[in-house]
Amino acid sequence: MTDWENRGMFRSRKLDPRYGRAAQHWRFWEKDLGLLKELGVNSYRFSIEWARLEPEEDRFITKALDQYERMLDRLLEYGITPMLTLHHFTHPTWFHVSCPWHSDKAVAAFVRFAETVVKRVADRVPYFVTVNEPVVWALAAYADAKFPPGFKDPKLMAAAIYNLLQAHREVYDLIKSESKHAQVGIAKNFVIFKTARKGHLLDQKMKRLIHEFYNLMMPQAFDSNCVRIHFPFLVDFERELSLKDKIDFWGINYYYRMHVRFRASLRKPFDLFFRNTSGEGFSDLGWEIYARGLQRVLNWMRFTNKPLFVTENGIAAQDDSQRMEFMSRHLAKLEKAIEQNPQVKGYFHWSLLDNYEWLVGYRARFGLYEVDFTDGYRRTIRDSGRYFANYIRKHQGKPLLRNQKEELTESE
Repeated sequence: MTDWENRGMFRSRKLDPRYGRAAQHWRFWEKDLGLLKELGVNSYRFSIEWARLEPEEDRFITKALDQYERMLDRLLEYGITPMLTLHHFTHPTWFHVSCPWHSDKAVAAFVRFAETVVKRVADRVPYFVTVNEPVVWALAAYADAKFPPGFKDPKLMAAAIYNLLQAHREVYDLIKSESKHAQVGIAKNFVIFKTARKGHLLDQKMKRLIHEFYNLMMPQAFDSNCVRIHFPFLVDFERELSLKDKIDFWGINYYYRMHVRFRASLRKPFDLFFRNTSGEGFSDLGWEIYARGLQRVLNWMRFTNKPLFVTENGIAAQDDSQRMEFMSRHLAKLEKAIEQNPQVKGYFHWSLLDNYEWLVGYRARFGLYEVDFTDGYRRTIRDSGRYFANYIRKHQGKPLLRNQKEELTESE
């Protein structure tokens, strides 16, 4: 990502959200894992940084993998179940040059990286997420050009999505060969879409097209063994891919609702925007809060007949009372979803710490612990962190948290 930053590709509205050292989790991991124990969570979802392990093509840094192993061992010592994500947006610089995701070489490169990791840690990781939010990443990298490699080509985007799913399939088999009991899934972002104009037929048609692509295309590919991406005048992609029984659970990432308005334009046939029709307000990023949407998404995914984990749910808010209200509303909807659907197995709050957020840098505060980026990266628990810890204690032994290995409640 350093090359991308040096070229000024993150600059917008006079902002330059350079990565820097982020929250220094790599340095302070022992202290941070202690914070998890302090909260009382029974699982931790975190990611392996590909660029840290393979900074040059086919040259792996053993010391970095050693540290990841120490992190896993400490989590297990604390009785905290690890859920390990292999791909969470970032790549080594060489990857975008020699084998970007739209190319035929991408899958082999990712599988090589995954194999190096899995062979070292499979005995200690019961849950793997192969790819986090593949549609979000593909849109940012191949439609908006906001993420590297920075193309604006829907056909390349479709090829990248296909290759990401093919990589998932290959890594699924790899993990099962090392640990037959490990559970392997994908973390998929979902958005509730609402028409901007009530009763407007073209708004309704556009909403359905966007919903079918963004929310349903990927889970349906596992049901049909075919990747279908159809959007009039933009992309028409259909290609078979054997995915049946190549996923053990779905991760649900849910944050907000968006409004859709049709536009009479071939270049930009719709507008997407936020409007506070829920009455629940906006996050600091301007996202409409819509707690009922979490329950709706979990109901949509019943057709998969797979366990469902809420792998991300949280709010960017300087006002911590707003964060607690967000958590209260969404956890209430989660409990209702669990009552209605036995597939719902657990909840991961985003996030443990204030983090570096793509495109906006450090101004989006998601953490249950505040990070002071100007004073030695000092961590201070927020009232919302205490709220979450109390919630966990109150629900121990209840259906929400029946079994550590089946019902996960965590902070990432």
